[in-house]
Formats: sequence, C-alpha cells, structure tokens
Amino acid sequence: MPHADIRVDLNSRGATLRTIARELRDMDDAKVTGLFRRRMEDAARPFPLRVRRAVLAIPVTGKKQTGLRARIALCAGTASWVRGRTASVAVEMNPRLMPPGEMSLPLMMEGAKRWRHPVFGDRENWVTEPPHPYFQVPVQPFGRAAGEALKAALEDITRQING
Repeated sequence: MPHADIRVDLNSRGATLRTIARELRDMDDAKVTGLFRRRMEDAARPFPLRVRRAVLAIPVTGKKQTGLRARIALCAGTASWVRGRTASVAVEMNPRLMPPGEMSLPLMMEGAKRWRHPVFGDRENWVTEPPHPYFQVPVQPFGRAAGEALKAALEDITRQING
C-alpha cells in the first residue's frame, strides 16, 4: 500500500508551528482541502497512463484478438473526493467501464490465482489463464508523489500565511 511521508521545514526563517496551526484554523476549510485535492490530483495524473501501458504490455497468444486488454486499459483512472476536512485522491480501476458480463475481468487479470474462461465465448472450449499483474508496480511511486504534492500544498499555505 502506498505511504506518504510528509516533512516540512519550519525553521526560524518561516512561521512557527503555532502560528501556522492558528492561521490554518482561521482559513476556509474548502480552500485548504481544495488546495490539497488539486495538488494530489496533479500528482496522480500520470499513473493511469502507466497502468494502461502495463495492461497493453501483457503478452498475447494466438492470432485472433478480442481487444480485452484495450478494454481493461480504458478502466484505469483517478478518483477524488472531499469529505468534511479530508481530501482524498486515488488511482483506480473502474470495472463499470467494461461491457456487461466482463466487469470482473480487470480483477481476474490482475488476480493472485489462475482463472478459467471460454475461448472466444465458446462454452464448450475452456482454458485456464494465469494472472498478469499490471496495477501494483506502475502505481507504487504514487505514495511518494502524493507526499511531495502534500508537502507542496503545505508550503503554499505557509506562503499565504506569511504573506
């Protein structure tokens, strides 16, 4: 799971932590959470493309293709939301973008175990497919990127407080 580690330098040249805390309480919550959200959305922006590339790089066997990897790649995206004073941003796979009957395929392709499916819809001919993890490796750097984005947002707030 990605982890964000935030360290802000509050030396004698900048505002004291007590001043920042007091000023933050006086700032508009929507403005602060909006700033955090925008910074994290910017940090998350390159990661769906990385996931799409990883999906499309999954090896294909046989001559006939269904476009499954392309459909799965289109499910990669970001989501952001604000609840109260908390802004959250995630890189995610949205299986609702898959056609009916295929919504479980992004998870099955990523999965930890083998899965079975009919060959080109032929219910008489089934194959076992190994998982092809495509999500975790491309999004792993998001934790560091989110931490940097939060640090930049805190620096923006500190500049606004210091004037």
